[in-house]
Amino acid sequence: MVSSSITNKKAEFQAVLQPVEGSMVHHVIPVPLDVCTLFRENKGAIRILCSIKGLEEFPCALNPREDRYVIMASKQLIKKHKLLTDVPFVVSIRSDLNDGLEIPDELLEVLNQDDHFRSMFDALLPGHKRGILYYIRTAKSVDTRIKRCLDLAYKIKAGLLHYQQPKE
Repeated sequence: MVSSSITNKKAEFQAVLQPVEGSMVHHVIPVPLDVCTLFRENKGAIRILCSIKGLEEFPCALNPREDRYVIMASKQLIKKHKLLTDVPFVVSIRSDLNDGLEIPDELLEVLNQDDHFRSMFDALLPGHKRGILYYIRTAKSVDTRIKRCLDLAYKIKAGLLHYQQPKE
């Protein structure tokens, strides 16, 4: 089932987890061509929100890989959703109107209290922001998310993150 509106595209399809050769990615979820056509606007990855087997949505991307688009499946995702190769499952996706940049409440509070941190965070590239947001969101407890936010605020203001270092 595929549906679309100007601001929010949605699709649901049956998929099968597929192993791939490679050092970084070991499994992918292939996305049917008609679904990719609906979502694709430009070249490159397309930010989406995904739900597998009707469970909680998570931000990810439709990634171009050879002649198709796929969703990367981490070991954590496979374990959480109990995915097996060759066993079909339902995938629901929709446009991510925030481009994967929805800010957790804990980080928003730190940003609101520290203008210098906010200006430096706002200046980061979208991919760097997504990595930071993923790191914060993956913490299981509120206390850990707060600690990660405060640690990141210190590191970003001190220029300690690897992409803030001058290139040699």
